[in-house]
Amino acid sequence: MLRAVITDIDGTLTDERRRLSTCAIETIRTLQDNGIEVVLASGNTSCILKGLSKLIGTSGTFIGENGGVYRVGFTGDLKILPSRQVALDALDLLNRHFQEQGISLDMFSPRERFADVAFARNVPVGEVRRLLADWNVTVLDTNFAIHIQEKGYSKGSTFRHISGDLGIPPEDFLAIGDSENDTDMIQAAGTGCCVANASDVVKEAATYVSAIPYGEGFVEVMNRFFPHILAR
Repeated sequence: MLRAVITDIDGTLTDERRRLSTCAIETIRTLQDNGIEVVLASGNTSCILKGLSKLIGTSGTFIGENGGVYRVGFTGDLKILPSRQVALDALDLLNRHFQEQGISLDMFSPRERFADVAFARNVPVGEVRRLLADWNVTVLDTNFAIHIQEKGYSKGSTFRHISGDLGIPPEDFLAIGDSENDTDMIQAAGTGCCVANASDVVKEAATYVSAIPYGEGFVEVMNRFFPHILAR
């Protein structure tokens, strides 16, 4: 029986302009108010996720920095899993390489990140991956940013920590997302879904793909799997 939802934010709870979908928020609040735990899982920083958890209406549990950090509930301590230093060292190499081409990396929230580094997609992700092929890092393209993080950590691996801490087994979770960084999370959950705007690799991993994109697609999925709550 499904007892919880773990959901990506950008591209899943938003529209194409990254504005939060009001119908998705209303759906999350209804689920949460009826005993379904809703966990946010994002590449965003913990400070953003703390605010979003409160404003959206979850119980405060989240995964941030693509699995690099997590918190259980509003009073839980922030857990930092990978070492950020390897990502910073890799970033130094990238900065030197692209500066030789006259390109400056546009960093995203560097002071608020504890586990990864993130920058704008104004450089080819393929070139970044080639440059770091021998490094102990993962390069993620979330369609909104390029992230670099120590290997071995992801939304999916940290989802297992969350599952254990909440006492809800993975098979009782529905996971939903749209980008490559959501793939292993979707595969790890008992029910894996994605919205219609998801990348092909995510669609292949999901057991159900919504007919509608973005936040309204999220609502479609929730209505399909939680009709006993949302049809009231």
